Amino acid sequence: MANILITNDCPRSCTFCFAKSRLGRQTDGAPAKFMSRVNLRRVMDFLESSGEMSLRLLGGEPTLHPDFTAIVGEALERGFHVHVFSNAMMSAATAEFLADTPVDQVSFLCNVSPQSDDAAEDKQKVDYALARLGPRAQVGITLTAQEFEYAFLLPLIERYRLKRRIRIGIAQPIVGENNAFLAPADYREAGRNIVAMAEDCIRHNILIGFDCGMTLCMFSQEELGKLLQYSEGFRSVCQPIIDIGPDLDIWHCFPLSEVLNSELGRFRNRNEAVRFYRQKVARYRTFGCKDTCLSCAYLKRGQCSGGCLAHAMNSLNKLPPREA
Repeated sequence: MANILITNDCPRSCTFCFAKSRLGRQTDGAPAKFMSRVNLRRVMDFLESSGEMSLRLLGGEPTLHPDFTAIVGEALERGFHVHVFSNAMMSAATAEFLADTPVDQVSFLCNVSPQSDDAAEDKQKVDYALARLGPRAQVGITLTAQEFEYAFLLPLIERYRLKRRIRIGIAQPIVGENNAFLAPADYREAGRNIVAMAEDCIRHNILIGFDCGMTLCMFSQEELGKLLQYSEGFRSVCQPIIDIGPDLDIWHCFPLSEVLNSELGRFRNRNEAVRFYRQKVARYRTFGCKDTCLSCAYLKRGQCSGGCLAHAMNSLNKLPPREA
C-alpha cells in the first residue's frame, strides 16, 4: 500500500529519520511543504484506480497539515480507511476530532521512540492524544542499536487502553544521505533482544509486529519458533512501498527516497509503479546487506530479502540515478 507524505513539517529531529532529506524545516530552514487538496484528490483517484482503499498519511507529522481534519473527513466520505503514522504531538482539537471518527475507519501507528528528546509540552500532547485515541492507536519503536528501550511502552498501553501490539522497525540508511541506522553487524544481537522483548510482552498479553528490512539470520531456528507464538509473525520483507510526496513525486521507499525518483503522473495505478521499481532494483537484490548474503541459501530461495536495499546500494561506488 502506498504512503502519502502530506507534509514535510515535523517538530522532531530524530537521528534515524528516513524522511530526513525530505523535511524542509528540519534540513535547510525552508518553509514546510503541504500537499494541496487538489494533489491529494489526484492521489485518492490513483489509489481507487489501483483497487486500494487505504489512505496512509505520513509526514513529517501529518496532523500539522492545516487541512488535516478536512482531509480525513473527505477520505472517509469517499470510503477510504485512514491510517495515520504520527508522533502523536497533535493539538487537543485534532485529538478530539479524531476521537469522534469511527474506530473501524481510522487507525494510528504512533512512533514514541525514546531517541528524540521531546519537550515537556510535547510529551503532554502525546499523553493527551493517546488518552483520546485509545484502542485505535498502536505504538511503535525504531531500533538504532542492538540494545534498546521498550519497557516504557507497556504502561502506556495499559494506561490508555491502546491496541495490544507494538510495531518494531530497524532504522535503515538513506541512500546518499547521513542518518543513524542499525548496522547489519548488530542484527544478530538485536534479534536476540527482540525475542526477549517478545517473551516479556506476551506475559502482558501484547504481541509484537515487524516492519520491513529485517533478515532471517537475525534469529535462530528456536527463536523463530518463539516469534511464531509471541508475535504477529515474522517475514523478511523488502519490496516497493511507493511513497508519494507533496508535489506528487514518488519513490520506492524512504531509504531510497533520494534515488530512482519518478512522478505519479507516469503511472495509471500502483501496480504499474511497483513493476517499474521492481525492474529498477532487480540487479541489487542479489547483494543483500552483508557479505554472507551472497552465498545465503535463504536469499537464493527467496525466503529472505537480504535486508534493506539501501545497504546494497550504499556498498557500491556508483549510486543509482534520479529518474526525474
